Amino acid sequence: MASNSLYRRIIGNRLDRLPPSIRQFHASEDGGTAHGQINVTRGTGWFRNCLASLMGLPPSGSNIPLKLSVIADGEYERWVRRFGNHLMKTIQWQAGALLIEAGGPMRFGFDLIADETTIRFELVRTWFCRIPLPRALSPRIEAIESACDGGWDVFVQFSIPVAGMLIRYEGRVLVD
Repeated sequence: MASNSLYRRIIGNRLDRLPPSIRQFHASEDGGTAHGQINVTRGTGWFRNCLASLMGLPPSGSNIPLKLSVIADGEYERWVRRFGNHLMKTIQWQAGALLIEAGGPMRFGFDLIADETTIRFELVRTWFCRIPLPRALSPRIEAIESACDGGWDVFVQFSIPVAGMLIRYEGRVLVD
């Protein structure tokens, strides 16, 4: 099934190599919904927690219900994640070969690496208030979606230079 979804435009035919549930979710031109259970771990210490809160990142917890809605809006996708009662919204779009994800004053440019079981989001550019950040000052983001029956297992870790890990979340997401 050919589509012109955001992920199809960026990774092309490599999307077809993914298992059905993850492929169909990212190939949809209309967006989609999913749900799951997520474990969230914040970095220790008041400074890391303060930064995570200022960035709108969810609080720590185990088996937090996740509701995910993706709303296609022209060339953009609005990703609305609800971790229990905590709402986290970002916008994604394409810039050249990169997936750009923006939340608040931050923008992240990812290379998407897809194979038979996973999509890896490799951070290659970062902007703060639209100003490019040098690599030494850029956050480190590790993000992987690994296909499972009916959805994917997600792992995301967000760290910053000097302070270290601000947040890690992982769990299973199932397509509605």
